[in-house]
Amino acid sequence: MKKTLFIYFGFILTVFSQDDLLDLIEDTDFSPIPVTATFKSTRIVNSQSIELVSPDVLEFMIQHRFGSMKNGLYDLFGMDGAAIRFDLQYGINKHISVGAGRSSLKKNYDLFSKIKMMNQTNLFPISIAFFWKVEIETLKRNNDVFDKMVNRLSYDSQILIARKFNHRLSAQIMPTLIHHNLVKTYEDSHDLISVGIGGRFKVSNRISINADTFFPMGERGESFVQSWGLGFDIQTGGHVFQLMVTNVQGAYESAYIENASGTIDEMNIYLGFNITRAFTL
Repeated sequence: MKKTLFIYFGFILTVFSQDDLLDLIEDTDFSPIPVTATFKSTRIVNSQSIELVSPDVLEFMIQHRFGSMKNGLYDLFGMDGAAIRFDLQYGINKHISVGAGRSSLKKNYDLFSKIKMMNQTNLFPISIAFFWKVEIETLKRNNDVFDKMVNRLSYDSQILIARKFNHRLSAQIMPTLIHHNLVKTYEDSHDLISVGIGGRFKVSNRISINADTFFPMGERGESFVQSWGLGFDIQTGGHVFQLMVTNVQGAYESAYIENASGTIDEMNIYLGFNITRAFTL
């Protein structure tokens, strides 16, 4: 047995000289290769995705949610009423993007930032980003105390952890904290914790199926409904079109995470879409 091994290794050394073996080791690439396009858009359905706007790119997104479908044909399955949000964000570099938005629902304005902390590579299994937002509700209020600016503010913080398993399947988990400066009753908590999950399955080069939902951590009121969204990404030239059905009409974080109201059995659900256009500056 030992004689056979010596003959085998002697053959290897004969075929490969010392220089050849050194060249083979040097040619092996141990440098990280980044994984790209975990998701096709900065949104999965309702929720944020791990993706950032590219550096020196200005992205404009229209998030449109029709009214509830519960009245059926009477209001054309929700087409007669809608909420819309405009989202404008800019990529400062490959790690940081900033943006602002305005929603017709509760006349909500927001400022936000997304920071990519780690990117998935052939050597590191996941991507990690931090998302932070401040929301300002400007809907008129009759009570002077409620009307103060400080009582109109909410803060949203998320850690986005995503992995692209292969060219078809991506998944993301989103630990989330939402803080409201003002709550309805003394029993309500100012800080609400939840964990979101989302995913994408690529059907073809231009179409994918997406879904997301958020699981509440801790107590919620009796009226609380867990939010969910199911949609399609359709890539068409210079923009991404996302068509969806969801049980929440609001397109900003405190709305779609904590204020869902729809149920399938009552057809109290909403059709909607996101359409994105990018401009290189």
